[in-house]
Amino acid sequence: WTPKLYAEVPGLGCCEFHWDQDRTFDPNQARDIERLCRQSAAAQVIEVVSTSKSVRRPVGLNTVQLLRAASSGMGMSPVSAMHAAEHLYTSGYISYPRTESSRYPATFDIAAALREQSYHPNWGKTAGFILNHNPNIRPPTQGHDAGDHPPITPVRCAPRGE
Repeated sequence: WTPKLYAEVPGLGCCEFHWDQDRTFDPNQARDIERLCRQSAAAQVIEVVSTSKSVRRPVGLNTVQLLRAASSGMGMSPVSAMHAAEHLYTSGYISYPRTESSRYPATFDIAAALREQSYHPNWGKTAGFILNHNPNIRPPTQGHDAGDHPPITPVRCAPRGE
């Protein structure tokens, strides 16, 4: 949910205001925001727009996808990206970064991986929400199993200072 507020301001016209947290994945929080807006004496809720969107589960990250993401998202060269990935691996933050597989094995414990991420200050709430609302969560079944190593996966959270 992405709460937005539009207000008609005299002399300026329609102004759009954004919530400082941008979005929430918690339906109860979204309902609370709407309820509080409706209870306000200073504003009137005229319309609530709802749209549904479903997204396919992403496949696991392999080396080629890692290099692509590092290049387009961070402007890193392939050598720099692999150097960083190998450092993250040897420091215990990610699984082995040289893999062609993008399919998780049937034995992969996605709940344990999410539990580890649920302590992170930035995305921990999202990981916790996924865990709490999906008791039988399973890894995605799409992808390619090259038989070498499982997809690149976060193993533990890095403290902010590292």
